[in-house]
Amino acid sequence: MRLAKEANINALFIQVRKTGDAYYKSAFEARATNIAGDPDFDPLAYIIRAAHAQGIQVHAWMNTFRIWGKTTPPADPNHIAVLHPDWITRTATGDTGAGEGLFLDPGVAEVRDYTFNVFMDVVRNYDIDGIHLDYVRYPGAEFGYAPPAVQHFNLEKGREGTPVNTDPEWMQWRRDQVTALVSKIYKDATALKPNIMVSVAAVPWGDCQNNFCDTLPFRKVYQDWRGWLAQGVIDACIPMNYRDESNPKSAKQYRNWLDGFNQWKYDRQIYTGLDFNRSPEMVVRQIEAARKRGIAGMVGFSFNQTPERTKLVQVLKQKIYSESADFPEMTWKLACIQRQSRDLYRRAIDAVTLENDLDKGLDLLTQAVEIDPKYIDAHFRLGRIYSKKELWADAVKEFDEVLLLSPSYLAARTERDAAAKRLDTGTAN
Repeated sequence: MRLAKEANINALFIQVRKTGDAYYKSAFEARATNIAGDPDFDPLAYIIRAAHAQGIQVHAWMNTFRIWGKTTPPADPNHIAVLHPDWITRTATGDTGAGEGLFLDPGVAEVRDYTFNVFMDVVRNYDIDGIHLDYVRYPGAEFGYAPPAVQHFNLEKGREGTPVNTDPEWMQWRRDQVTALVSKIYKDATALKPNIMVSVAAVPWGDCQNNFCDTLPFRKVYQDWRGWLAQGVIDACIPMNYRDESNPKSAKQYRNWLDGFNQWKYDRQIYTGLDFNRSPEMVVRQIEAARKRGIAGMVGFSFNQTPERTKLVQVLKQKIYSESADFPEMTWKLACIQRQSRDLYRRAIDAVTLENDLDKGLDLLTQAVEIDPKYIDAHFRLGRIYSKKELWADAVKEFDEVLLLSPSYLAARTERDAAAKRLDTGTAN
């Protein structure tokens, strides 16, 4: 945390679901076995408190369909891979052993429901700034043949038997199953917390193509991240553009993908993923190339404790992040944020004026300013409620917020001075 602050890094993506386990208090999955210390220790809650105290955002990084790092099942009888072996994706010949481990099959409706609940458990219960979906794809073009998935496909399409892997309808159906989960998470997460950022770790394998449908992410792992941006079902895409700058071919591919990002971002944002395990000088060159092309931001993998990290921080601070920067504004969220905050405001006014319930009004207005911190009228009404409850310090704080946003707001200045006077009198007494 100290080094992140020193390097003027404004957000941390913290891995809290790795292989069907939890680095937080989960209602669905077992606690990760490599968490040191007291069994009540909550790593995610800890990092949120520490990061927010430093003005750094926290995004919960969660592996989506990859739920085990080996081809043999886990020993824990309660692990999802053991409880539901039929949910594990496989090839047409029944092989579940993808090179990256075991994956749940996106084509199984119960898999999407279960994964959705796991993700929303974190959104509901933690003060995170974002939810980050990794491994949100198939492990390869030949996978997707979990028996329930094939049954769902045949039922939906009116077909029988086992589809051929290269069947265009079968290929598109698998893409659609991944998109269905991404869309559902986005819809519900942003309805619950309009300010939350939903992002995905995307693959930019091979070289960038003029037509996204010709790229490996689209053809090989059925990850249509361009479509997610176009449909507005994610806020940000973070392609893992990990290329070796010292290799001319790789360096060219890195820049080709940057150009593709600008072509396919639509009205959302794409941040290029960088390999922070390369030399700091290489990282700097790639950041400069991204900035030259107007890329909205960069996300480095990873910031783990290594001998090179201190040197990286020094170089970033000296050459790239000499001062802190605000997180890129998500302008497309403004209408939703205003709609929800205004509804809370109206309900708060009714609670106070019609029901004479100051506590209910206080709670609703607090929610309104949490959603929209620049909502002047909500801050002003909060100040008035605090004054009625004779909570003078809180009233002064809210009126100060109003005056910070609107210095000419005379009523706020008058009520602020009155509350401050009562506060001083109370302190003196």
